[in-house]
Amino acid sequence: MKKLILISILIVSFSISAKPTLEIERFNPEGLSQPGGYSQVVTVKGDYKTIHLGGKAGIYENDSFPETLEEQSELTFDNISKALAAAGASPKDVVDIQIYIVNLEDINFDTNPVYEDVRKFFPSGHKPTSMVIGVSALAYPGLLVEINVKAVIANNN
Repeated sequence: MKKLILISILIVSFSISAKPTLEIERFNPEGLSQPGGYSQVVTVKGDYKTIHLGGKAGIYENDSFPETLEEQSELTFDNISKALAAAGASPKDVVDIQIYIVNLEDINFDTNPVYEDVRKFFPSGHKPTSMVIGVSALAYPGLLVEINVKAVIANNN
């Protein structure tokens, strides 16, 4: 009986002291393009919390926004940082983004400020999967970029 109690105490104490585990793997498999700004595949396993940021855009707290794509893009990533921090996360925890850009076909691929901001925002080795969608308009007239974000962090209850 004493052995059973001791084993039960050890099991409970181990489960209480065990740290949550989270493993995020990001990679570009052979046979696919090797992009610098995002990963082709992200896998997540372990004890984690998923964070979804819907429709982050370059909108100030007072609901106004700058006119240019460059300014809106920079403010969008500032707002993403704030929202991630509020949920206990950071850019390194992001696993997927969906970027919506108005009139994408009219923007030079090599000088697109959103692409530049994506490359700067995510730390080396922490590039999420990504999808860019060209659209004719967003919710507010004059809004030029909007990004959905998914992140994962260890579940610390």
